Amino acid sequence: MIRKLWSTCVDEVIGFYLLHWFFYHKKQPLIISDVKQETPGLFSGDLHTFFSPVPEPARLEYRSELRPTSEAVFPAAEVQDFQFPSSIQTGFPENDLVKGRHWKSTATAADANSDLRYTVVAIDGIVQLGVRSFNRLARRLTPAGIDVVMLDSPFNYRRTPPGYRPGQLIAGGNLDHQLSVARQGLLDLWSLILSLQSEGRQVGLMGISHGAWMTLTASLLIEQLEFVMAITPPVDLFHILDEGGTVVNAIRRGIKESDFSEQQLEQICQPLRIPLWKPKLAGSAIHLHVADYDRFVPPFRIEALAEQWHTKVTHHSLGHIEATTGPKVVAQVAEEILQFWKFPADSIADSTMNQT
Repeated sequence: MIRKLWSTCVDEVIGFYLLHWFFYHKKQPLIISDVKQETPGLFSGDLHTFFSPVPEPARLEYRSELRPTSEAVFPAAEVQDFQFPSSIQTGFPENDLVKGRHWKSTATAADANSDLRYTVVAIDGIVQLGVRSFNRLARRLTPAGIDVVMLDSPFNYRRTPPGYRPGQLIAGGNLDHQLSVARQGLLDLWSLILSLQSEGRQVGLMGISHGAWMTLTASLLIEQLEFVMAITPPVDLFHILDEGGTVVNAIRRGIKESDFSEQQLEQICQPLRIPLWKPKLAGSAIHLHVADYDRFVPPFRIEALAEQWHTKVTHHSLGHIEATTGPKVVAQVAEEILQFWKFPADSIADSTMNQT
C-alpha cells in the first residue's frame, strides 16, 4: 500500500510539473495546422494510408563535430552522433533534421563465428531531457558486440525549436498537427531502420512510454524486425484521452480545436490505436512491461494487448515515472535482449548498469 501511494504521488506531482513547465511553457499558442491539405491520408483512418508513402532508407551523416563528449566512458564502444533530413517538413528546421546517437560496439561479438551484426534502436518518451537510460542500455549491450542506436523523436530533445521545451510541440497543436507529428515520428524511425537493415544488421526495437508506442506501431508496418521491448506503452492513443493522467490535458487542449464528433475522432485516430492491427512479427518476439501503479498509461490496456497478441508481459510494482526513468526496468530489458539473441550473460563482463 505504501509502495502504491508513493508511486501515485510521484506520478501526480511530476505530471503536474511537466504539464505546466513543459507543455504550457511560456503559454505558447497552439499551432493551428492545415497539413491534411498536403497529406490526403492524414484523416483516412487506415494504418497503411496514414503512414504512406514508405520512406527511403536514411543516409546517416556522421560528423566529427557531432561526436559527444561521453564517448570516453564507454570502453567497449565508439559513441557518435548522426543526423539525416526527415521526409516530412514542418517549417521548424531544428525538428526537420533528424538526430540520433550511435554506440558502436568495439567488442568481439559473443558468437565470433557469426557474420550477423546486432543493433537495438531505442526511443524515449514524450519529454526527453538526456540519454541516461540509453547509456545504461549501451553499457550492458556493447560488451556483447551489440550496437545501440538512439533516435530523437520529433520536437523532442535535440530536435526542440528555440523558445520551446522538449515534447511541448508534440502535443502543442490542433488535431492536424498532432497527427502529423505522430506520422513524422514513425516515418523517421522507419527510414532509420531501413538504413540499418540495408547494412545487413539484425534490428530490434526498444521504446519507453511514447517511444514504446512508436516501436509497437513500427511492428505493424516494418518487415524483418527481430523484437520489440516496450516499457509502459500507451497502446491506444484515442482512449488515453479519457483514461490518461495530467499530461494528457495538453493533448486534449489541441483536440478541442477540432469540430469532429467523438465517433469521427475515433475513426480518424485508428492508425494510432495499436490493438486494431496485427504485428508483422510473432507475439513471442514482443515483450510488454507494465507499471502496475501507472497514473499516465492505463495498465489494463497493455495487459489486454498482451493477451490479444500472445506476447510476454512483465509487471513492475512501480509508477510511470519510476519505470521510465529509473534503472530497474531498463536493466531487465537489457538482459532480455541478451537472452533473445542468445548471448550468455555470464560471458559478458559486468558493465555497471547503474552508472550513467
